[in-house]
Amino acid sequence: MRPLFLFRLFLDSLAVGLLLAALACDWLGNAAHEIIGMVLFLLLIVHGIFNRRWYGTIAKGWREPRRAVAKTITLFLLMTMLTLVVTSVIISQAVFSFLPLTSTPTSRQIHALAAYLVLLAVGAHLGLHGPMIIGLVRRWAGVTGNSKLRTFVLRAAAAVIAAYGIHSLNVLNVGSKLFMRMTFEFWDFETSTLAFFLHHVAIVGLCALLSYCLVKLISKA
Repeated sequence: MRPLFLFRLFLDSLAVGLLLAALACDWLGNAAHEIIGMVLFLLLIVHGIFNRRWYGTIAKGWREPRRAVAKTITLFLLMTMLTLVVTSVIISQAVFSFLPLTSTPTSRQIHALAAYLVLLAVGAHLGLHGPMIIGLVRRWAGVTGNSKLRTFVLRAAAAVIAAYGIHSLNVLNVGSKLFMRMTFEFWDFETSTLAFFLHHVAIVGLCALLSYCLVKLISKA
C-alpha cells in the first residue's frame, strides 16, 4: 500500500475526528471550537487538492444512476461545508473576531444546521467508498475468501449500528437542529462524554450504511 494513500487516509480520518470534536463545543469552549474548525477547513482544502481531478468530471456521467447519486452526495457535502465555513467566520468570537462582521441568532442557527448536515453528508460520503473500506479492512485483517458466518455477523453488526443511529437521532434531537428550532437542551459532558461521541459516530454509521445500500441497489438494478 502506497505511503501517499496511507497519508491521505490519515488526513481524512483526522478530519472526521475533528468534525466530531467540533460538535462538542459546549465541552471544549468557543476558542478551542474555532481552532478545531480552522484546522478542519485546512484539511478540507488539502482533500480538495488531492481530489482536484474530480472537479473536472462534475458535468459528466449524470445519466448513469450510480454516478449521479455519488455526485449529488459529494456536491451536497461540499456546499454544506462551504456554508459551515462562511457562517463560522461570521459568528467567530476568537479567530476571526477582527473582521467587521455582525453575528446574529439566525447566522448561529444556520451554522448549527450546516454542522449537522455536514455530519449526515460525511456519513453518506463514506458509504460511497464502502467497497474500498471493506477491501482495506479485509486486507489488513488477512481475510481471504467468503464465509457465511462472517457475512451474518457483519450484517448483524450493521443492523445494530443502524438501530443505534436512529436512536441517536432522537437522543440528540437532530430533527430540531435540522429545522433550526430553538431548544434549551444541553448535553451533560460531566456524566456522559463518551455517549455523546458514540451517538454521533452511530449517526455517521447509519448514513454510511444507507448510502452504501442505495448504491448497491442501484448497481444491481
